[in-house]
Amino acid sequence: MLSRADYEQLLRFVGDADDPGTEHPFTTDLLAELGHLIEADWVTYTEMDQVRRRSLLYLPRPGDEDEVEDDELDDDVWELMCEHPVCRRWREEVRFGALRLSDVVGVRELRASRFYDEALRPWGIEHELKTRLLSPPWHARTFAFNRKPGRDFTDRDRLVLDLLTPHLERMWEAAHTRRLLNGALEELERIDEGAPHGVVLLSPELGIEFASAPARRMLAECFPATSGGRLPAAILGWLESGASQPLLHAHRDRQLRVERSESTLLFSEEQPEVLLTRREQEVLSWLARGKTNAEIAELLWLAPSTVRKHLENVYAKLGVSTRTAAVARFLGLIDAQAS
Repeated sequence: MLSRADYEQLLRFVGDADDPGTEHPFTTDLLAELGHLIEADWVTYTEMDQVRRRSLLYLPRPGDEDEVEDDELDDDVWELMCEHPVCRRWREEVRFGALRLSDVVGVRELRASRFYDEALRPWGIEHELKTRLLSPPWHARTFAFNRKPGRDFTDRDRLVLDLLTPHLERMWEAAHTRRLLNGALEELERIDEGAPHGVVLLSPELGIEFASAPARRMLAECFPATSGGRLPAAILGWLESGASQPLLHAHRDRQLRVERSESTLLFSEEQPEVLLTRREQEVLSWLARGKTNAEIAELLWLAPSTVRKHLENVYAKLGVSTRTAAVARFLGLIDAQAS
């Protein structure tokens, strides 16, 4: 059983250590705090690649021995590490959790082992308490507490570490998710601002947590300016109504389409459908090839005045006022239909 003071320490540690905001959840400061919960001469965190047989991370508590093993471990050193009694028990029982050396091996047997002679005795280590975080078999993530000869770790120490292990696992997973998200956001930021697709991540209060460059442009061009990470009133009202159907917002010669997927808004620009008659399309297609009104009239067996009238109708439908703009808009419609 833990004392009231132990539980208060655990709760305080969990509250202070939760979500440090860094890409790696475990810091030397966190190891120092763990050392206050479980007294030890050395406190370390390690990550090992069990397939390539190399050390990925060795993190000691500030002030502890900080000699780092080589990243690449030769066969002899690797075989020695595999003889660790606690690690061997983990492999045999396919379980993790806090264990002391004394939980799995007697003092006499330990001192007679090659592991003790080459891995513990040179450092003056006699007692150890370890926990391994839930992880794939090929990637070991381990916290270790070591003591010199004398007092062994207690049942209380093991229980404290056992209770902390799920929280440490959650911290690692949260940091892993944060690294993946940061990488995805960096990729989104590299997308050209003029791209026709954008992404907005929503906060729990339906504010803007993140907006990609194209999404920021679309918001600025299509809606009145807002501040403080707020969404435009039109989008906010649509969200509060349920957002069961995409939001369509016309702006100049484009149409903005907004769709919701949980806490993400997907923005896309579309060319609104323009209904041109077959004759108007024929006139525009010859106009796009550089023909004059007279040449188009001759090609289509029309009077020049009829060609001019068709073009006036086309300008009105496309929302343009010049031949060049009409051609550009027409080509854009063709591209949109092709895609």
